[in-house]
Amino acid sequence: MKQVNSLIRCILDFYNLQRMENPVVLERMKEGNSEEWVMDRLERAIFNDCDKEAKATHSRYAIWGEDIRSLTLKARNEMIQGNCERAGKLLNIVINSMGAFIDAQVMLSNKPENISFIEPAEILESYIEALKSNNFKESAEIDSVVKRMEELIKDKPLFYGIED
Repeated sequence: MKQVNSLIRCILDFYNLQRMENPVVLERMKEGNSEEWVMDRLERAIFNDCDKEAKATHSRYAIWGEDIRSLTLKARNEMIQGNCERAGKLLNIVINSMGAFIDAQVMLSNKPENISFIEPAEILESYIEALKSNNFKESAEIDSVVKRMEELIKDKPLFYGIED
């Protein structure tokens, strides 16, 4: 479980670093037309999730979904009132939260009994590349997150099949 916690912490730290400054969009799984397929994809995800024995999974997703909706509505209201800068910052939070959700799901799908299409090292490497780019302001916090990610990659270069 320690490795999973470390990986999830990396995901959350990565998206949290610039949550109101820059939306983080790392396209690794774009296939087809999202507008046409969004509900079908959601349906597949929900039915796959129904097999789990966890007792609060759906409630927690619902609470998170409500946060996403609330932030999106606040952003919409800010745009209507002409405050586009504030709306953009709220939307950046939404975009980054969605990115963290997506990457956490991909990371958790790397357990030996699951099927996964992206290895954890690929996710962490994309974070490191993005953090070292000019899109992020240099800081000790970023350096610390990058170092932690590099150590995880070094410990298990591909670590396919995350250990609990």
